Amino acid sequence: MNQRRFAFKLLLFVLILSLTLGCGFATSTFQAATPTPSPVIVEVSVDETNASSAVISPDGGTITAQGADGTKFTLTFPKDALSNDETITLTPITAIDGLPFSGGFVGGVQMAPEGLRLFQPAMLTIESPKTVAATGFETVAFAYHQNGDGLYLNPSEAKGNQLMIEIWHFSGAGAAQGTPAEIQSQQGRVPSNAEDAFTQRMRDYLGRERQAQLLGQPTDSDLQKTMGDFLREGYDSFIAPQLPIALQNCEAAPAILSKALGWLRQVQLLGYDEQFSAENTKIMDTMSQALANCYNKEYDQCVIDKKIAHRTTMLGMYRQASLLGMEDQLDYSKIEKCPPTKGWKVNSSLDKISGIVCDFGNPFELQLTSGWGSFPLSFTPSSPKAGTSNYTASSGNTSENDNGSYTVEGVGTQEITISIHDHGCITSTGGTACGDTDWSITLAPLDTNECSQP
Repeated sequence: MNQRRFAFKLLLFVLILSLTLGCGFATSTFQAATPTPSPVIVEVSVDETNASSAVISPDGGTITAQGADGTKFTLTFPKDALSNDETITLTPITAIDGLPFSGGFVGGVQMAPEGLRLFQPAMLTIESPKTVAATGFETVAFAYHQNGDGLYLNPSEAKGNQLMIEIWHFSGAGAAQGTPAEIQSQQGRVPSNAEDAFTQRMRDYLGRERQAQLLGQPTDSDLQKTMGDFLREGYDSFIAPQLPIALQNCEAAPAILSKALGWLRQVQLLGYDEQFSAENTKIMDTMSQALANCYNKEYDQCVIDKKIAHRTTMLGMYRQASLLGMEDQLDYSKIEKCPPTKGWKVNSSLDKISGIVCDFGNPFELQLTSGWGSFPLSFTPSSPKAGTSNYTASSGNTSENDNGSYTVEGVGTQEITISIHDHGCITSTGGTACGDTDWSITLAPLDTNECSQP
């Protein structure tokens, strides 16, 4: 690739990479000494009365909010930025105390849900006369975590009174006016989050290269190698260590895989596909395995508690798999079977047990009939798949008390088994006799609507 063509791609790359990786400035092979973190913590005040919420689907959409001073905020989601419907909230920021920029606050929003990562970048547009920098100042975009932690600089693009910032994950984002010296000073403040620190340092490097290009000055002759080294550091530091977690933790997997896909897009954008072919394979293999694993776990949970929300999550996973050409790894028929039944009824060879179970996640009872009468067999779950059981019966001077533990087996099939291990004692006028017993109860899908499921 010639230097001119690479420089053009770099101008595109600088606008998005920092938000892809997470945001920020840190230790790397390109810095002689390891810097000491010196994060900026700001105090954010928001305007709840002018907050705006909307449900955004995987097909994309737009949400707008307007501050009391007239500043307009528009967040636009492209198709496939989200895998499921999400309720997105924009809350205008009224003031930020502790900003290291003397030109004043331009505007910003707190985005919720906090920590949400996107599979495609959204575009935040801030529209205000204050985005046009005064003499001696520059308009600079920034972001932070939570309610003001670890301020870092973001790439942005200005057009008249509009400032555009690409958003890959949610927290707070805004803009201010600062002098070149103040902006340079912020570049030297190292965020405590290593990911932010890495990105802010890379943004500084890219910003200097871009400025040199605009001024017609010499640029780094090793630009392509340096960017390859940056990509390598990003993968080794923030992508590779987290990929195994995505295979084990379905709650963490979406954020991890979104970040990995963002990194991969930058590799493709800059033409490093061949250099990082092994990393590409590793990311896509992890994506395929994680999607299949979490999809099947979601179905198993749906079989247990029969909630339609699991179907929605599974549809989102299937959609994401389809976009990546991995849909053959997922059994679509499981979506059609979720929720699979209206409940379960006892279908056991022990004809002295009867009753139905509507939800394995909440306490339930079955009836045990003996020569003494009919008594409840109570189950108290510690999770939808396990818990404790108890049975007490009496007749005259004789009583029986059983306490045990149970597990729910056969999830995902048409027959559920409750396997019980209990310790029981029978007490009468002649004394007490105790013993341990292992036994099971089988259940089949309920045909009637006794559980009031739709």
